[in-house]
Amino acid sequence: MIIPLFISHAGCPHQCVFCNQKRITGRQALEPSAIAAVIERHLETAASSEAHEIAFYGGTFTALPPALRKAFLDAALPFARSARIKSLRLSTRPDALDREILTELKAYRVATIELGVQSLDDKVLAASGRGHTAAQTVNAVRLLKDQGFRIGLQLMPGLPGDSAETFLRTVKAAIALNPDFVRIYPALVIRDTPLEQLYTAGRFTPLSLDEAVALCRQALLLFEDAGIDVIRIGLQPSEELEQDGTIKAGPYHPAFRQLVESSLLLDRMRTALRGVRADAGRMDILVNPRDLSSAIGQKRANLELLRKEFGPDLRIRAEAAVPRYRPKPAA
Repeated sequence: MIIPLFISHAGCPHQCVFCNQKRITGRQALEPSAIAAVIERHLETAASSEAHEIAFYGGTFTALPPALRKAFLDAALPFARSARIKSLRLSTRPDALDREILTELKAYRVATIELGVQSLDDKVLAASGRGHTAAQTVNAVRLLKDQGFRIGLQLMPGLPGDSAETFLRTVKAAIALNPDFVRIYPALVIRDTPLEQLYTAGRFTPLSLDEAVALCRQALLLFEDAGIDVIRIGLQPSEELEQDGTIKAGPYHPAFRQLVESSLLLDRMRTALRGVRADAGRMDILVNPRDLSSAIGQKRANLELLRKEFGPDLRIRAEAAVPRYRPKPAA
């Protein structure tokens, strides 16, 4: 289990066009004095006795003032020294790392660092107000590898100046960096952000839901083929995020990853049924129980499409002996 500690927007040196941390997370930044209580509360309710991770999310941790950064780490360190916590992790920017900071983090048992990369195209980065370059991401990953950290990259398709071709080049460049895992967050127009102003002025058009699903599907296939875990696709739903007016436009869905995986499973099921006549009678497609919901599809969309193509007696059933679905690259 990951115990999340949100330092919303703290330490961020730039206003990215897409960012409003409070709207996205629904949380105010924690004070160092509150950290111990938050961690204890999570540990008391944890269902598992295995060691957990403490994670600093939301801001640019390594760009915090040194005294504040140390206060956060000091608050977490006693837990990291116990058997209940295996390590710390944090998120930061590619241009906010150096060897001195990484040495400090190592001493505090930080093991995983996620970089808010968003794109590996300099024009997209500039148009999005990121304030760093693709080369700085490459350098940051090299530095993290040299120091033995576990590395995550966060990517964001659909930013200003982006395109399907540009984003897929970013995916391939990210694969070349060989991170341990990635997260993919399609760009959304959030209230009270510069991107909302661009959208209102007609200067930005977000991806449609179908476009975002298709693009993330291609990215997932490429990452899986490279042996890189995609641990999240789409923003985590939150009460604040789903309030009326928070998301002004863009491809938001509370089960976005399921849409992507449903699309891939639909193709796989169609391939398995290729050559079957529509009047063949009853047919059962067996899937792992954990894949059943994605196979059937949102609002039974996959099942209904397959029944139209291969007959009304087709069923999708769970079978524990069937392996979990894993995306495979296109031929």
